[in-house]
Amino acid sequence: MSIRQLLQVLWRLLGYIRPYWKIVLGALLLTVVVTTARLSQAKFVGLIMGMMSQDSFSYSDGQDPFMRLNLICLAFLAVMAVMGASTYFQRYTIDLGGQQAVRDFRGQVFSHLQRLPMAFFDSMRLGEIHSRASNDILLSTTIYMALSDFIKNLLVVVACLTWMFYRDWQMTLVVLLISPLVGTAVANFGKRMGQRSEKLQARLADLSALLYENISTIKVVKAYTREDFETRRFACRNEDNFAAQMKLVQVSAIQSPVVELLGAFGIVAIVWFGATRVMQGQVTFAQMTEYWTLMVMTSHPISALSGFYGTANSAAAAGRRVFEIMDMTPEVAEPEGALELPRLQGAIDFESVHFHYDPEKPVLRGINLSIRPGEVVAVVGGNGAGKTTLVNMIPRFYDPVSGSVKVDGHDLKEVKLRSLRTQIGTVIQESVLFGGTIDDNIRCGNPTATDEEVLRASKLANAHEFIERMPDGYQTEVGERGLRLSGGQRQRIAIARALLRDPRILILDEYTSGIDAESENLIADAIARAMEGRTCLVIAHRLNTIRHADRILVMAAGQIVEEGRHDQLMARNGIYSRLYEAQLREPLYTSTETEVLA
Repeated sequence: MSIRQLLQVLWRLLGYIRPYWKIVLGALLLTVVVTTARLSQAKFVGLIMGMMSQDSFSYSDGQDPFMRLNLICLAFLAVMAVMGASTYFQRYTIDLGGQQAVRDFRGQVFSHLQRLPMAFFDSMRLGEIHSRASNDILLSTTIYMALSDFIKNLLVVVACLTWMFYRDWQMTLVVLLISPLVGTAVANFGKRMGQRSEKLQARLADLSALLYENISTIKVVKAYTREDFETRRFACRNEDNFAAQMKLVQVSAIQSPVVELLGAFGIVAIVWFGATRVMQGQVTFAQMTEYWTLMVMTSHPISALSGFYGTANSAAAAGRRVFEIMDMTPEVAEPEGALELPRLQGAIDFESVHFHYDPEKPVLRGINLSIRPGEVVAVVGGNGAGKTTLVNMIPRFYDPVSGSVKVDGHDLKEVKLRSLRTQIGTVIQESVLFGGTIDDNIRCGNPTATDEEVLRASKLANAHEFIERMPDGYQTEVGERGLRLSGGQRQRIAIARALLRDPRILILDEYTSGIDAESENLIADAIARAMEGRTCLVIAHRLNTIRHADRILVMAAGQIVEEGRHDQLMARNGIYSRLYEAQLREPLYTSTETEVLA
C-alpha cells in the first residue's frame, strides 16, 4: 500500500470520529496538560541536582536548603497528581470518542450490507463477509487509540527537543543528526508490517469462512463421517494463518531491537559528547543532568512512535477491506420521483428479459411472459434452468441485463422498492426464522399488525394449534434460526409470516421439500387457502403438487420451452410429460400432495 493510499484510508477512518470533535479536542487539551507535567520532571531533577552541587547546598543565600528541597518534592508530587488525574480523563475521553466512532462505523457497515444486491452475497463467502464486518472493523479502528498515543508521544518528543535545543543547541544537533537512521528503519519496518498484515487478514477471512461453512453444515458433516476430513482441512487453513501470523510477528519482533540498537548508538554518542562538555566546563553537571533526563524521557515516546507506522499500516489494510464493501453500489437505485405503488392487482409481465451472473453464461434468455391477476403459475425444470432467477426478478432481487419486468404495467425500475416488496409474500424451501419468539417471527411480515391479525394469519397457516401447545404459546423462544422447532412448524410460521402482510403476489419455492407427511398435509391445506385471490408463482420439483395450476411453465437453459395446463402438456408428450411419468414411477408421493393446488 502506497503512502497516498494509506493516508486516504486513514482519512476515511478518521471521518467516523470527526462528529465527536469536541470530545477529541478535550482529550487533546488534557494531552497538553499531561505532556507539560511530564516535562516538568526534568526541571525538578535539574533543580535537585543543582542543590546537591557543592556551591548550591549551603545557607549562603539565607534560605534553608532543606526547606527548599521539601518544597520542590511537594511541588513534584502535586504535579504528578495532576498528571495522573489528567491521564485518566484523557484516556477516558479519547476512548469515549473512539468507541462511539466504532459503534457508528459498525452500524453503517451493517446497514450497508442490508442494501447490497443479492449478486454480492452470491459471489462472496459468508465467512468472508463476517470477517470483514467484525474482525477487520475492530482492527481498523485501533487507529483511534493509536493516533491518540501518537499525538501524545509526538508532543512529548517535540517539547523535549525544543527544551533540549534551548538548553544546548550543539548537543541537540547531534541528536537530530542521528535521528534519520532510526526514522529510516521505522519506515521500512512499517511498510513490511502493512504488507504482511494485509495477507494475514486475508488468511483470517479464509479461516472464518471455513469455520462458518462447517458449523452451518455440521449435520451433513456428521452424517457423512467427514469429521476427520474437515479437521484436516481446517488444520491446513489454520497452518496458513499461523504462517502469516508468524511472518508478521517476525517483522514486529525484530523492529524493536533494531530500533533500540540504533538508539543505543545514538545515546552513547550523545552521552560521550555531553560528558566531554561537562569535563571541559562548558556546562554544569546539573544542566547536563537535566538535558539527559529530557533525552531519556524521549526514548519511550520515540519507540512508541516507531511502532505507529506499523499499526497505521495494519489498520489501513483492514480498513481497506471494509471499505471495499462500503464502496459497493446498493442493490438497486431508485430514480428520483420513483412511484409509490398502490394496492396491486397482481399482473406480472416479463418483456424480452435477459440476465446473467457471468456474461459468458446466460441464465435467462429472452423471457416473454404475462401472468394475469390471481393466476397460479407453476415453474418447473432441471437444475440451472433459471427457475429461481426468474421469480427473483419479481421482488427485484436482480435487475434484468436487458428487457423489463412489470407489475400492473409499472416497470419495477421506476417504483419504490419498499412499496413493491411489502406486497409480495415468499415461502422458500428451508424457511429460516430469526432468534426471538414465535410472535416476533410472524410479525416480520407486518410489524404493525394487531394481535387479532397475527392470530388470523396463524390459523390460516395451520400454525395456531401447535403454537398454543407450546409452553409459552406465541411468546415461545424459537432459538437460533428457529432450530427449537421442527421443519414443518418452521414452514407453517413462515406461511403465517407471509400471509400477515396480505400479499398480492405469493412466491412458493420448493416449500414442501423435506417435510414429513403429516406436516405436508397441513401445509398443503394452508397453501391452498393462501393462494385464494392472489397471483401465485410456484417452483416445484414434485410435479404431482402442481397438477391443478392454471398454467405450468417448463424451463430449460434459461428459456420457457413448454407452457400450458397439466393435461395439455401431458398430451404433447414433451419434456413435461416425460418428467411427470418418470416421477410417477418413483414411490415418493403421498395422497395429499395432489391436493396442494386443488
